[in-house]
Amino acid sequence: MDFIDLKKLSEMLVPKNDSSDSEDDLPRTSLIQLCKSKTGNDTKIVTNESIKKEENNKKIEVLQSEEEKAKDIWHVDEVIVVPEALDVVSDTRIRPEYDVKYQQYVGTEDVFLQVGPKTPLTSSCEAMVIDVKMPGDSIQDICTDVTGDAVDVRSPKYRLHVPFPHNVHKQMSKALWNASSSTLTVTVFLKREFDDINF
Repeated sequence: MDFIDLKKLSEMLVPKNDSSDSEDDLPRTSLIQLCKSKTGNDTKIVTNESIKKEENNKKIEVLQSEEEKAKDIWHVDEVIVVPEALDVVSDTRIRPEYDVKYQQYVGTEDVFLQVGPKTPLTSSCEAMVIDVKMPGDSIQDICTDVTGDAVDVRSPKYRLHVPFPHNVHKQMSKALWNASSSTLTVTVFLKREFDDINF
């Protein structure tokens, strides 16, 4: 069997359509043509090739968005949403500015000798300090409630509800008011599962 026989065999397997009303006779264009309709509005005439091109563009956009998501450090699905109480969501009072810091108690063996098990990470911190800026308020108007999993600060002007990432020792919590800067400082001591191992 030589080249000519193979060519004839392929022509037999894929017959040519010689009918004059075939769509193959029409000129192929990949552009979307615009023409004026009778109403004066632009009408799109879409060809098979333009539909395929649009589908390919959509597939490429999906692949690009998946690649961008792969570069992210975390995804939105991984974030745990902490539900807030209904009274916090519907409260019309202003939510004050606040800042969260972690506090670590170190000894001489940690500072000079560095033989202790503590690291600079938040997993080695014993306390969490929340500074709440409440300008225009006085200490008599402020009510602070610390539970095992959140702190709730209320005043006639402000309302703040901050959930904790870990449980805390609510009996050991303390709050200090700085009248010069109108800042309430709430210090809570963390109660985590592996604290016995970390300290």
